[in-house]
Amino acid sequence: MDKKGGFVISLDFELGWGVQDTNRDGSYDGNLHAVHTVVPRLLELFSKYAIHVTWATVGMLCVTSKTDLIQYLPCEKPTYSNTVFSSYEIMPSIQDKDPRYFAASLVELIKNTANQEFATHTFSHYYCVEDGQTKEQFISDLKSAKKIAQQPLKSIVFPRNQVNKDYLSICQKEGIRAYRGNPKHPLFKSEQFLDGWHFKRIYKIADSYLNLTGHHTFSLQQIEKNHIWNIQASAFLRPYYSRLKILENLKLKRIVKSLQYAAKNGEIYHLWWHPHNMGKNIDENFEFLEKVLVEFTKNKEKYNFQSYSMSDVVKNLEINN
Repeated sequence: MDKKGGFVISLDFELGWGVQDTNRDGSYDGNLHAVHTVVPRLLELFSKYAIHVTWATVGMLCVTSKTDLIQYLPCEKPTYSNTVFSSYEIMPSIQDKDPRYFAASLVELIKNTANQEFATHTFSHYYCVEDGQTKEQFISDLKSAKKIAQQPLKSIVFPRNQVNKDYLSICQKEGIRAYRGNPKHPLFKSEQFLDGWHFKRIYKIADSYLNLTGHHTFSLQQIEKNHIWNIQASAFLRPYYSRLKILENLKLKRIVKSLQYAAKNGEIYHLWWHPHNMGKNIDENFEFLEKVLVEFTKNKEKYNFQSYSMSDVVKNLEINN
C-alpha cells in the first residue's frame, strides 16, 4: 500500500446491547428489528462492489438465545457506578430468543461472506472509561468475547469510541492487533458518555455536512502503534433524516471530497457506522451508501484506491515495517 490510498469501513454491530441504556422505552426497537434485513442487504452491496469491511461485533449477540449466552458470561462483570450502563442489568427482562439481542444467523452470514473481517466490539458493549469498571473486568470481558467468537479476533472497536490507552496492552496480549481510534481533533476525544443535545453533538452533526474539522485522512506512515495499531476513524456515516433531506447532497459532497483527497494523496479514509442506524428509511440509506461506493470505485479506477478492512491495513503495515 506504499503510495496507494485506501478506503476502510468498520461497522459497530451491536443490536440492542449497544442502546440498552438509551432505549428503555422501546422507541428504537424498530431499528433493531430491521437490522435482520439491513445486514444481508449490506453484505450483498459490499459484495457487488468488492468492499472489504470490519464488523466489530458485540459478543453477546453471537448466539441464538439467552439460554445459550449463559455459558459464555465472564467471571467478572463491570461494576459501573451508574448501573444503567451494564448490559447484565437488563438480561432478566429479555425474552429467550429476542431478535433485538440475538443474531447468530447474521454472524454466520458475515463470517461466510468474502472480504469481511469479523472483529470485536467487546463481549458486553463494555464502556472502558466509565467510572467503576476495572482493568480486571475488561480482561474478563475480552476473554468471553474471544470464546464466543470461536475464532481469532484481530481488531477491536471500543464501544462509544471510549479508547482507554491503559487497556491496549491487554488487547495485544489477547491477540488483537488494531483498534479504531478517534479522529485527531478535540471534538472527538475519548470521554464518558453524555446523552441528549449539547454543543459537541450539534457540532459533530454539522461536521457531517460541512467540512468543519478537516478530512481526517492519514498515510500508512502516520499510523501510530501503542501496543496495537491505531486505524483511526475519519468520519461517521450519519443516517438519513427526513427533516434534513435538503442537506443530503452536502453530506455526500463532504464524504466524496474526503475520499478524493485520500485517493489523490495516497492516504486512508475510514468511514464507520452502526447497522441499526440504517434501520429506518432503509431505502434512502442504501441509496446514499451506494452513491458513496460508486465514488469509491471511480477513485479506485483513477488512482488505484483500494478497499481495506482494519486487518488488511495491519497486514500492509507489517509488510512495510
